[in-house]
Amino acid sequence: MKRRASDSEIWQSSCCSACSAKRRKTQSADLRAPHATSPSPSHPSPQPLALAEEAPHFTQRPTHEETDLSVQYWVKRCAAVCDPEMMAAPPTPRSASLNDRGRRNAKRHTRSHGSRTPSPNKRPSPQTYRTRNMYHAGVFVDKLADLPPIIDDEVQRILGTETWEDQVLVAADELAGIVSTFWAESRRNARECSLEGDWKASLNGVIRNLAELWPDALKTHMSEKVWNSDLKPTSLPLNESQNEEYSGTSTPQFTSSHTTLPDFNPNDAAAIAAAFVGPVPPLPPYAQSVASTTSTDAVDPYHISTPKPDITVGLAHTAFVQLHQRRLVDHQASSSILSDPHAADMGIRFPFLVVEAKGLSLSGSLISGQNQAAISGACMLTILKDLNHQAAWNTSSEPDLGFHTPDVEPRIPITIPSASQPSPVLCFSIVTEGPVHELWVHFEHEGAFHMEFLQSWRTARKRDAQELVHFLARIMAWGRGRFKDAIVGKLDKVPKNGAFG
Repeated sequence: MKRRASDSEIWQSSCCSACSAKRRKTQSADLRAPHATSPSPSHPSPQPLALAEEAPHFTQRPTHEETDLSVQYWVKRCAAVCDPEMMAAPPTPRSASLNDRGRRNAKRHTRSHGSRTPSPNKRPSPQTYRTRNMYHAGVFVDKLADLPPIIDDEVQRILGTETWEDQVLVAADELAGIVSTFWAESRRNARECSLEGDWKASLNGVIRNLAELWPDALKTHMSEKVWNSDLKPTSLPLNESQNEEYSGTSTPQFTSSHTTLPDFNPNDAAAIAAAFVGPVPPLPPYAQSVASTTSTDAVDPYHISTPKPDITVGLAHTAFVQLHQRRLVDHQASSSILSDPHAADMGIRFPFLVVEAKGLSLSGSLISGQNQAAISGACMLTILKDLNHQAAWNTSSEPDLGFHTPDVEPRIPITIPSASQPSPVLCFSIVTEGPVHELWVHFEHEGAFHMEFLQSWRTARKRDAQELVHFLARIMAWGRGRFKDAIVGKLDKVPKNGAFG
C-alpha cells in the first residue's frame, strides 16, 4: 500500500528542487566567467558548515520522529540557501558595470522628472540681483524720474546739448573716418549676428582712435583684469537700536568698504595728531587679488560682484607730473586713494568711462550689463570721494571737484563751456547688446549711488553711429580737460603718505 506524502514532504521536495536549480544556474555562470571569484575549497562558507553540523545522522531506517527531524533540517537548510545573499552570484567586473549603469540611469531618470535639488550656490537672476543685492548696497538704476538739475546741466554742458529732444549736430569732418569704420563694422556684425567679442572689439577701436587725439593724457584698456574689491559698495548694517522695521520704502544709505574718516576740524593739528599717527589716516591694506568675479558667495543676498569692465577709459599715469605720480603710487600702496581701480597695476588713473558689452546671444542681456556698469560707476565715484577726503586735510573749505577750462585746447574743435559754479562729481558708462548702445551717467544723490539713462542708439544706422561717436569724443575731451584739471587741483592739496615718507 502506497503511503501518501505529507504536506511537509511535498513542500520539502519542491523547495529543494527550486533551490537546486538555482544553485546549478549559479555554478554554470561561475564556470562561464573565468574571471569570477569563488570560495576556495579549503575555506568553505561558514554558514553551510554550521548547517552540516546540525544535520541529523541516521544509521538505520528512520523512524517517524527522525523523519520529522529530517524535515525540519531541510526546511532550515532551504531557508538558508534561498537567502538572497546566499543565492547572489559573486561580483564580477561586468555585474559591477551593470550596477553602475543602473545607478546612472536612475540619476538620469530623476533629472528628467524635475526632482533634482537646486545647487546651493546658484547665482541670483539679474532682476533679483538688482532689486535685492544692489538695493541693500545703495546702488540704484533708473530710480529717479528726472535728473537732479545740477547733474542735468553738467551733462548737457559736457555733451553739447541744450535739450534732450534736439537733434545733435555732429562734427562730421573731424570724426568722419572713425564714424565710417564704426558704422560699416556695426552693419557687418548685425548682419552676421556676431557675438560679444566682435562688438566689443569694434567699439574699443573707436575709443582707442579717439584717445589717440590726446595720447599723453588718456589711456584705455580692454582686459579681463578684475578691479580692486575694496572699491565695491557694501550694504549698511542695520542699527540694533532701531525699533522700526524695514519697510522697503526708504532709500538705504550706502557705505564703502573703506574706513570712514572721523568728523573733526581739519585745521586742528592737535586733534589730528591725537587721532592718527601720521598726516593721513591709512585705510586697511588690500590683497592683490585677481580672482574671478564669479564667487561661491553669490547666493548671499548682500553679495556684490567685483567689477571687471570690458573697456576702461581714464587718465594716463604719465599725464601727471612726477610729484603727483609719486603721491598716487604711495596712496595706492596704502589703499588710501585707489586711483588705479585694478587689482594689478594697469597704468590707468581715475577712470571716468567704462563699457560693458553684450553680444547677440542667449546669455547677452542689457540688464546684466547695466548691473555691472552700475557697480563700476559706484567704484569710480568712490575713488573721487577718497581723493576729496585726502585733499580736505589741507583746506578748511568743503571738498568738491570744481572743474576749470583746460589750458590746452583739444586737437579737435570740441569746446566744453566753463561752469559758473563747481561741477558735480560724475562719470559715464556705455552698455551694449549687439547694435544697441546705451549711454548712462553715474553720480551720488542723497547718500546713494545712482545710474541714470541718457540716450540710446542702434549703430547699424549711420546717423546713430555719428551721434554716439560725437558724444564719446566730447566725454573724452571733458576727461582730458576739466576733469583732469580738477584732479590735479586736488593732488596739489593731498599730503604725501606718511607710511612712505
